[in-house]
Amino acid sequence: MNLAKRAARAPDTMPLLLNIESLANGPVRLKGELSPEELDMETLDELVKANEPLDYDLMAERAGDNILLRGRLSMRLQCECARCLQAFVHGVELPDWSCLLPLAGEEKIELTNVSADLTPYLREDTFLAFPQHPLCETGCNESPKWTEGDGKQLKIKEASDEPSEASVWSKLDNMNLE
Repeated sequence: MNLAKRAARAPDTMPLLLNIESLANGPVRLKGELSPEELDMETLDELVKANEPLDYDLMAERAGDNILLRGRLSMRLQCECARCLQAFVHGVELPDWSCLLPLAGEEKIELTNVSADLTPYLREDTFLAFPQHPLCETGCNESPKWTEGDGKQLKIKEASDEPSEASVWSKLDNMNLE
């Protein structure tokens, strides 16, 4: 997250911080929730909205020069079906989530004093689990149900090879030009 976004966070939002020194006494349990604002969660897909918090239940432990995080992540998303545009709730469930964070080397995590911000790692893996083409149900083959301003459903006629008798062009199809 860039500094401008970090500075723009609401004062009451807090990232998920882990005090590295607390791991010297053994594994540490982290349980709670992060709001979409705390996660700085932005979806660019208009069919997927992250309006509810991310629930987490994690164990953090030291593993050599790394921090090992293991546990469960879950979040409810408000979605619209990519085919029929029906609203539905999609649950993102990562029941056996794990993440290895190096404390040394090129890819080491950034520490502020003795604390590591775990928020970006939770956000990234949760975001990767979002549906790319959300469907209200497996095999949804519905076409959108469009309505007029007065609430009446518009009828969409599907194309066919057979000319319709109600078609304006049907008289031209029968016309003999010889």
